[in-house]
Amino acid sequence: MAPSRLSKHPGLRRLYSLYEEEGELAAPGYIREELPPQVARRLASTRMLELLGFLLGNKGLGVSEVARRLERSPSNVSRDLNLLAKWRIIRFVEQGRRKAPEVIARKIEIIFAEK
Repeated sequence: MAPSRLSKHPGLRRLYSLYEEEGELAAPGYIREELPPQVARRLASTRMLELLGFLLGNKGLGVSEVARRLERSPSNVSRDLNLLAKWRIIRFVEQGRRKAPEVIARKIEIIFAEK
């Protein structure tokens, strides 16, 4: 479910607000997102997993520094980080003039199901 559709789901809206305020899920339970297949495929790509692993071990770096250390273009890293932020896997922490990405999802589970 896209974050913009939370108005139809008050329980999820409450969990999201707790999630965003605390930086992680503060209430029992979890947040479940139904992603389009192309988004799930992109989130599970080698590049994205490499980026998440790097962020977990290197906190407080700006986007340009992350890109430099991963030897990737800043625009590609920024695009990937914005996708991760859209789906509440990371958030950006303001540090003066720069924004540092911070991982807030503690577990990502992908389940393939038939409709």
